[in-house]
Amino acid sequence: MMVATTYLILWCTTVTIATLQRNILAPGWMMKFTDENQTGVPKHVLAMQDRYFYPVRQIIQKVLLSPSRHERARMNQKTQKYILKSTEFPCNKNGTRSLTRPSSVHQLRPGDIDIIGSVGDSLTVGLGSFSSYAFELPVEHRGVSWTAGGDGTWREYLTLPNILKEFNPKLFGYAYGDALAEQRGSQFNVAENAALSQDLFFMTRELVKRIKNDKRVNLTEHWKLITILMGSNTFCLQLCYEDNVKLINLHKNKLYSSIFYIKQNLPRTIINLVLSPSLEILTKLSEKPNVCNFLNKMECPCFFARQYKHRQTDFIKTMAEFQKVEKEIVKLEEFKNSDNFTVTLQTFTEKSVVPLNRFNKSDLTYLSADCFHLSQKGYALAANALWNNMMEPVENKSSNWIKEFDRFNCPTAESPYISTWKNSQITVSS
Repeated sequence: MMVATTYLILWCTTVTIATLQRNILAPGWMMKFTDENQTGVPKHVLAMQDRYFYPVRQIIQKVLLSPSRHERARMNQKTQKYILKSTEFPCNKNGTRSLTRPSSVHQLRPGDIDIIGSVGDSLTVGLGSFSSYAFELPVEHRGVSWTAGGDGTWREYLTLPNILKEFNPKLFGYAYGDALAEQRGSQFNVAENAALSQDLFFMTRELVKRIKNDKRVNLTEHWKLITILMGSNTFCLQLCYEDNVKLINLHKNKLYSSIFYIKQNLPRTIINLVLSPSLEILTKLSEKPNVCNFLNKMECPCFFARQYKHRQTDFIKTMAEFQKVEKEIVKLEEFKNSDNFTVTLQTFTEKSVVPLNRFNKSDLTYLSADCFHLSQKGYALAANALWNNMMEPVENKSSNWIKEFDRFNCPTAESPYISTWKNSQITVSS
């Protein structure tokens, strides 16, 4: 009971402050945005956050970092199976980096990506990766983030950066360690716990600013890969309180503005837009522990609290509308008419379900201690699915995931490029 109470206090404090602030801040090691028209937050509130909120977050992060958490998670089978160093990478790496830097985004091989970044919420932060107990959940494990974490190698932590490092060892921008967003180790992973759709544009500006201010970056020459995933917290914290049609339009406007801003400011960029996952997946878990039921109601009241159960069907329809909006945005001609930029929808989240164990029940080892976030093994599963989507033709992408490493798509002589709308048409016609 004491553990649950402690966790409740820590989690509620973090989520409440993060939700109320409705933005993220630039870290102290770079210039901050203090333009009230951009953040929507008064300057004195931003100053108060610098003075109180971030120091408290850093204290909580340090207090909850247990030296044995990795081993404990491994004993509980919540980490991917370790792969021996003698095991070869699943793909043949010959010819996976161009001899000369490509001039078209539609001719990018995996090894041509120089910089990686990410925008998102707690799922992109890697929250809960090694949590065996509820009180460990607030710890951010950015270094093993499936979209932008670069700790170790693919053998122990399958992440998108660790996959791409096999093709280009000089890749940079990925996060490392247990860094918070305001710390240097976060690099170009600007995701924030409890971020909402309305935070998307601010986070995008922060990402662009970090990239432009980094001396390692050659803005006009380096190819950049940015992954965006947003929606879960909007579903959890706003669907039951705000007009759903307005939320859909807000998500559409912020997402469009963010993608357009990247196009205008970051030449040579490809965006992975991951379809926002429907929370319906969590209603289908079998034998969910009571502690998960308790935590889900606290983390995601709109979808799990008893007083909103009668609206759950409507909420599922609203989440489908969010996905519809995302599908519409990537098809806009203005995002398809350039050799310098493109955005591709990655759809593996559309019909994903939690894998089953040998007893034909939901395999909860893929989930964190709250059965909401993913464990490191779950994030490895997501990284594998994202990679597979990237190598699959547009309009023919898988809409689910399978057990990690059971299917690992590789570049081929016939399809050597990261898939875009244009090179997918060429592949289909040939």
